[in-house]
Amino acid sequence: MSKRAEDFMDKWLDAKVTDRHLKAPEKSARILAKKCATDAKKAGVPLEELEEAVVDLEQAITDELTVAVPKGSTA
Repeated sequence: MSKRAEDFMDKWLDAKVTDRHLKAPEKSARILAKKCATDAKKAGVPLEELEEAVVDLEQAITDELTVAVPKGSTA
């Protein structure tokens, strides 16, 4: 597993996955997965490297949405 891809994914998820995506998580996950792949390519992280780190981008984003705590909520 690439440390670079893992770091990119962690930072990207923290920065890009927000509460507003909770309204339509399936649609958001599809859109965000495409955006993540594009951003990774721009950052020099190949899609293959990301997929080694998370296997499936859309599923990783869906998982992130599943555990997201809306702002203003107490965890």
